[in-house]
Amino acid sequence: EAVESGAAAKRFDLNLGQFGPYACNYSRDGRWLLLGGSKGHLAMLDWQRTKVVCELNVKEAVKDVCFLHNNVFFAAAQRKQVYVYDKRGLEVHCMKDHQNVERMTFLNYHFLLSTVGQQGVLRYQDTSTGEIVAMHRTKLGPCKAMTQNPQNAVILLGHAGGTVTMWSPNMTTPLVKMLCHRGPVTDVAVDPSGRYLATIGADKQLKVWDVRTYRPLHAYFC
Repeated sequence: EAVESGAAAKRFDLNLGQFGPYACNYSRDGRWLLLGGSKGHLAMLDWQRTKVVCELNVKEAVKDVCFLHNNVFFAAAQRKQVYVYDKRGLEVHCMKDHQNVERMTFLNYHFLLSTVGQQGVLRYQDTSTGEIVAMHRTKLGPCKAMTQNPQNAVILLGHAGGTVTMWSPNMTTPLVKMLCHRGPVTDVAVDPSGRYLATIGADKQLKVWDVRTYRPLHAYFC
């Protein structure tokens, strides 16, 4: 009621209680929505037209999902390995080198799929050649928090010890290592400008950091 009619027409609700919790990912143009449920449900939607493009159940847990170059292909981190599907929901590839993946992200300008998981190993795979171009052992235990800086494609990982590390494919050690929380880091995010980092931890704090100075700007208790 408090917004104009064009914005109100874009509102939609999804009832996904049966196969959740879900991981979700939007395509770069913001039109396509990818969903992956912990009970095996995978779906791609054209949310602007409220139309389901494809839907399938892989009969095992899906931990994370992400689009690749566009909405034609997407990757799903399942119970043991990462699988690639097309927009029809057909499996086209199995990435056997990626084991027990918890989080992943795709570097659009480099054609690299980055994954990390229970082994604490960060892998970069070239999706054009299929080769692993880099593999870094973080030595910080299992990792369940990951994002990328959209300005420089640096990968950020949140670890159980409360630290956040920044990685590049050509460096075997982290570019930056920050102590952000007193407990495990549960999620990280970077704003589109690449200047600000948001972290949330098991200590029930949400912190906003200046990536240029690595200093906290704001802290909130959840």
